[in-house]
Amino acid sequence: MEAESTMPLSIPFLLPMIQRVPIVLPSFLTNPPNKDLDLPKDLTDLLWYTLAWAVLRAVLSRLVFQPLAEHLVPPTGGASSKRAATKASVSGIPIEVVEPHSSSSSVSPSATTLESRVRRNSTYSEKKHEYGATSGEYPSSKPRHPVDDRTKFMLSAWKFITYGVSTAIGLWIMFTEDWMLDPPKYWEIFHPGGGGHMTQLDKLYYKVGFSAYLYHSLAIYWEPRQKDFLVMCAHHVFTLALIFLSYVVPFYRVGCAILFLHDMSDPFMELAKMALYAGKTKLADGLFASFAFVFIATRNYIFPFYVIRGIFVDCYSLEATATRAFGPIAVRDVCVFCLCALEVFHIYWASLILKMAKRAVMDKGVSDDTRNED
Repeated sequence: MEAESTMPLSIPFLLPMIQRVPIVLPSFLTNPPNKDLDLPKDLTDLLWYTLAWAVLRAVLSRLVFQPLAEHLVPPTGGASSKRAATKASVSGIPIEVVEPHSSSSSVSPSATTLESRVRRNSTYSEKKHEYGATSGEYPSSKPRHPVDDRTKFMLSAWKFITYGVSTAIGLWIMFTEDWMLDPPKYWEIFHPGGGGHMTQLDKLYYKVGFSAYLYHSLAIYWEPRQKDFLVMCAHHVFTLALIFLSYVVPFYRVGCAILFLHDMSDPFMELAKMALYAGKTKLADGLFASFAFVFIATRNYIFPFYVIRGIFVDCYSLEATATRAFGPIAVRDVCVFCLCALEVFHIYWASLILKMAKRAVMDKGVSDDTRNED
């Protein structure tokens, strides 16, 4: 009797009400224009690949990244000797300012700069430990613990794997298919009688890329937080929207090109940080220079002047690409908005890269990622 009295509040009672709620999905979702998709498998694979990234990270962190970090990266934060402090100062602990050496000093410039880094780093670390503040100068209402270099090394190693795998697949497509370096061919499938199909390699690239960004979008909330946290969150949202829309609407060729341009600079950045945390400063300098060049060339030159411009020139001239998203708004309009938003983020990150480059020239070596708050 008691069970019957609670029945009106149960799920079966609410189901008829829920079923009467109108849920209208855009036609490009209910009937995707990309006829090369094997539904629902090609969509559910996106989630399975995301889970696979999570499992792979757990395995690699335990069996590879942690032992490698313990072997290559000196322990930081508890060193009492000058030698240990010197190692810590060059292995990637944030150094906000390096005092300029005096030209009249009898000590060599390199030794003076190194001692200045150690002294500044020691004061910086002590203040952080005392206040629990991210700036090292003022108390914070939310105490934070500094993230050691081994943890940063493991995080960079993981990101190197994800971006490295994506870049490798992009290179594979570039060398096996003839359209990657020819922007007008991105749209030939929309021409009357146009050929071309989404190959299994293209699908693999999309599944790997989408699932990697989806996993990063979730993992970013428990990873060490950086100063560009909100920008990164927005970047991932726009990126996921672009990948998904170009997947269900057959914009996959330009989508593959965009994914390739976005990921190819990141392995250099993660390798540079890994080298820095391991104390290999000269290697870190070379890798950072490579990263800066590739990032600015791909994201601030090729991306806006070839990809975005090519969409306005080639895509908008084809009526077949005007698949509607919501009312009069076409899917390509949403994609262009997301692409322009991404380029704004690229300009912001390029400014950070140039600041790091300026600091590297003045300090005769790169310091830690300027986005790290700890």
